[in-house]
Amino acid sequence: MTVARLVVGLLVVGCCLAAAPAVGVGEEPATPTTQSVASASQPIASASQPIASTTMATNSALQSAESDEITVTTTLDRTPETSGEIGVTVAVSIPERVTQLTAEVPDRARDAETAGFSHASGDSYTWDGTTATPTITYRVDPNRLSDREGPLSVDGQYLFADTDDWALVRIPQTGITGRYTGGSTLGLDRETTINGPGVAGDRMAFLGPTDVRTRRAHGQTFRLVIPEAADLESEPGEILDSVANAAGRLQVGDRDDEVLMIAAPTGEVRWTVRGLQIGAADFWVRDSEGLDTASNVWVHEYVHTRQDYTAAPSAEWITEGSASYYAALLPLETGRIDFEAFRRQLATGASATQRRVVLSDPDRWDDFANYRKGSLVAGDLDRRIRVATDREATFDQVLRELNTAAEPIDNRAVRRAVSNAADHDVAAVADRYATTTAGPTMWNSTAHDAAFSGSPAQFRYRLADDDPVTVEGPTRNTALSGRGLAVTTGETLRVRLTVENVGGTAGDYELPFRVNETETVARGRLGPGERATHTFEQTFTEPGTYQLTAGVDAFTVRVTTADSAGGGAINSTPPPVFDDDGIEGTAGNGTSTEGDDEDNATGEDTGSETGTADGATTDDNAPGFGVGVAVAALALSLVAFSRPRD
Repeated sequence: MTVARLVVGLLVVGCCLAAAPAVGVGEEPATPTTQSVASASQPIASASQPIASTTMATNSALQSAESDEITVTTTLDRTPETSGEIGVTVAVSIPERVTQLTAEVPDRARDAETAGFSHASGDSYTWDGTTATPTITYRVDPNRLSDREGPLSVDGQYLFADTDDWALVRIPQTGITGRYTGGSTLGLDRETTINGPGVAGDRMAFLGPTDVRTRRAHGQTFRLVIPEAADLESEPGEILDSVANAAGRLQVGDRDDEVLMIAAPTGEVRWTVRGLQIGAADFWVRDSEGLDTASNVWVHEYVHTRQDYTAAPSAEWITEGSASYYAALLPLETGRIDFEAFRRQLATGASATQRRVVLSDPDRWDDFANYRKGSLVAGDLDRRIRVATDREATFDQVLRELNTAAEPIDNRAVRRAVSNAADHDVAAVADRYATTTAGPTMWNSTAHDAAFSGSPAQFRYRLADDDPVTVEGPTRNTALSGRGLAVTTGETLRVRLTVENVGGTAGDYELPFRVNETETVARGRLGPGERATHTFEQTFTEPGTYQLTAGVDAFTVRVTTADSAGGGAINSTPPPVFDDDGIEGTAGNGTSTEGDDEDNATGEDTGSETGTADGATTDDNAPGFGVGVAVAALALSLVAFSRPRD
């Protein structure tokens, strides 16, 4: 039985629970240590931001009801005797101090059977108060068709599909509400298991025989799922090389510990899009997609997993524009395409139809302008930033700043990020390209060499050697290890991080240290090959579970104290699993056409999904990045985090 696990946190007014990704250790630098100190008197959380992330379970055992957290285990069962539906069993392991609990299943669930739950109303089921692990079993149609009219999709084409032999599905989510007693916060874990062969991620699962290839690189674990029914155009190792290279190359933050990549079989299903990314870091790409192209869908979808912002309409173009740009630039940098192929791809953004486009006004987009003109503008800004800074900075700095935004980014935020990366002159160009019909022309190879030759400053962050994580308090002073860190109130956690310039030019760096939504940044300047070490501190005075991110490494810190007679409310609202609104595909290639899907248009989804669709003329790239949902209750809210984000 295959298991994927999503850890969800509880958010109290002034107190929250969260889970986070994993860690990697690098070399100890031989340079002086600087110190940055961050302290907090209570867990910091935002009611609009996710605070948990995906981890992988080691087995499928349900959590004991004696444990002090709720576990919601969703088991998917392919029903080969009935194509077009799958079986779903939701088992909720409930600790003793929970007094009330209600589960809400998707609105398309049918033929529900329960044990320990009784039907309340609509899609809601109430716990009987005594069963330690009550269950709800139902059936649901996993097929998801594109309902968008126009060139991006065709009736009968699939985003998710169930066949006689396998199924590629979006995982149904269950809402949990209720109350509990006790003073300490109550955690909630979400797991997905598969009854039979298959692989589950955070928001996506493949049911059927597979081969799974795994690669650990740059603080991330990549799982490439190759269904038995798939016929890969590219070698598995080369796909992993391509995405791992992108992981190291992109210095933009928002780095998830786990990335799930599924090769979608094309023999039986005609997919609406060439690739689709949802949740934190789950995506599928058609098995027929190659790597030696200026519209590398594997890279395009991966870039979306590294975008951790919500875009207002005036900045929506940058999501697909930057993904399309990097899907062309990175294959050029690795020698998979030549400059002429790169030039042709980006030059579609200067066509006659694109000269009528205003990027900051989606109502004035034509011919998939966010992909075409958007990628050319992103590329031209990258070129200008490199020239203005003598190759010390790149467009990466723009995305990295946008990824730190607590509020939705707009065109002013983009302009400000460009100005911070380069100067006011380049920012003015960015503003003109976004707010008027003006746009760049594609540069030639000479201009490209002048800006892109040599290696810009690139910084790698890693944990220092020799006890990089330690805790100090009244009763102990010791080193800690592992992804999950346990401390008590009043103790101080110290994390030592190394930053190294692995590029060919001197440059300024920013090393982030974040506890939930509060961030401390250490800054400095390093020449090629130079390293520095920073020490961050966090003092915890309130119990709860915190998401701590240090550079590219993330931890779950559980802070405990003695229970009191208090209590709280549970409120975990899942994303709408079958909300079909807002889905767009991506068509294309050198003259590609694409679109993006924002499932969180209702404000309830923890992820967005985007896709790359077949085009009449070409072969482009795909979208997607998942956000997360947080719902605050009066005393306590449960926050489900799909991505998912660094």
